Amino acid sequence: MEKKLNSLGYIKINVLFGGEKIKLKFLVIVIMILMISSTFVTIAPKVQSNNIINIVNGDKGDITEIRVAIYTDEIENEDFHGPYGRTRYFLYALDYDWKAGDRSYHFVTTLLPTKSILRGELTTDNYDVLIYPPDTADENLFYTGLSLLPRNILRVRNIVNFIKDGGGFFGTCGGALIAGNVVNKPETYGERIMKKSCLGISGLNIEFNSAIPLLTQIFGHDPDSVGTISYLFYGSWNMTNMSNNYHSGACLDVPVSRDNPIFDDYLEETRKIRWIGAPPLLIPENPDPERNITVLCRFPEEEISDNESIRIHYWKYVGGIRGLVKGLFFGDGEIHWMENLGILMKPFVFSGDWKLDALVETNYKNQPFMTTEYYPNENKARIVLNIGHPEHNVWWGGHIEEPEDTDNNNLYEGFYYWKDYIPEDETLQDEFSYNHWMIRRSIAWASQKVLENDLPSVYGPSQVSDIYPYKQSARFTIEGNVEMSYWITFLDLYYRYSEDNTNWSEWIKYDTDIDSSDGWSWDFNSPNGTGYYQFYSIRHLKNEYECFYEIAPQTGPDAIAQVISK
Repeated sequence: MEKKLNSLGYIKINVLFGGEKIKLKFLVIVIMILMISSTFVTIAPKVQSNNIINIVNGDKGDITEIRVAIYTDEIENEDFHGPYGRTRYFLYALDYDWKAGDRSYHFVTTLLPTKSILRGELTTDNYDVLIYPPDTADENLFYTGLSLLPRNILRVRNIVNFIKDGGGFFGTCGGALIAGNVVNKPETYGERIMKKSCLGISGLNIEFNSAIPLLTQIFGHDPDSVGTISYLFYGSWNMTNMSNNYHSGACLDVPVSRDNPIFDDYLEETRKIRWIGAPPLLIPENPDPERNITVLCRFPEEEISDNESIRIHYWKYVGGIRGLVKGLFFGDGEIHWMENLGILMKPFVFSGDWKLDALVETNYKNQPFMTTEYYPNENKARIVLNIGHPEHNVWWGGHIEEPEDTDNNNLYEGFYYWKDYIPEDETLQDEFSYNHWMIRRSIAWASQKVLENDLPSVYGPSQVSDIYPYKQSARFTIEGNVEMSYWITFLDLYYRYSEDNTNWSEWIKYDTDIDSSDGWSWDFNSPNGTGYYQFYSIRHLKNEYECFYEIAPQTGPDAIAQVISK
């Protein structure tokens, strides 16, 4: 393909095809203008705000409500997405009530469309935390990138004012990337609209090298001119092939830090989090000290492009004008992502052919993956960013394979797929809700309404709250932290003892709290006297016909204490 620039600065692209040269003047520019124009048709939100409230039977006393606004204009589609599309993943995670000691907490979630933000409804009088989902960030990018559009100026201003007034912020993947700023010079249209879409509320930045591969290559850029996210995203656009879509991206074992309450009850050194190519968060050389930026998770120590199980290659488009026309008129299959662009997505998704190119090289190892910070003013809004997808499922094992190089490779069928992962029915974990605790604890912390020792349980539906101070007299109070249910709930306390903090007794059941109305707690009398004690809890649910029991924690105790006097 030969690219020329004429005296007026217009791009002309000559494509050698079928023995003839076909001149494509402005073709791609026109398509992009049409794409942007079509976005305005979809600016009006498709869903009304909807409160989802779950009242816990038998609970007494005040309930602290954490009011969460989920920014979405997503269409309700029962046939494919389920209620409220992909936003439902956050709704599932936040359908949660819990009680720590005698303190009760409850998430109240509201779907907040753009029109409500423009009307000024996003205020700290109405909400405690704003979730910026990745799909909202991705699918609205062409719109939010029009930074001078009056309604978009107002949208950004109202979001920023919410943070300045003390409202919390939680963003994942694109919703995290959009929070700070892009520091590299944009070279593609996708990079420019991302830079213009950024909110500037975070002190963390990104280098964003991305574009729709077909577009950037038609404009004369090499396949490797854009980064990992441009290719790892394309596991498949074929939404009838749920295996590929359910396993797009990669599950990284990211090292974690317990320097923030969100992770202080997590006992392992790494956590598996779904990742679909987003670049790392960048801490400036001289960050504002008032932000108190903390890195909770980092990319693995092994470079991703050095890991044979998950590395991928660039793909080069070689289909010419024939491939575009074929994709536009003969592409067959339903598209469920960025469907607001309608028929204009067809040439990008169905056009072929593509050829395997160079290895995608990354430079991400040990860089920030999940962070917390405070907005630097008197209100100290709390901001949590995660460039992965804790709202999505994970999987164990397996490796990436790339498709056979044929004459008809395209984005619809995808650039890679996963093989030999462990089936869900053979694992102990629930792959779908595996990281929902991370969402709950992040939002509870960001709300500034939950005591740090009261954040939702990490392992299972209950845990023993941390005991402060660590050194205790022989008699002290232990509190439980329990996900509440409509069913009758009991809570067992187990302990074990050691004289030297090394050799431990067997676990012993201490007592059962059968009534949550006065809080979950036990008066512990240190049966073995002075020494060291470890604790965990087991929740029981009982209905008219059967009982359900939480399994004992496999990673370690919920809480520890040293008894120093009788």
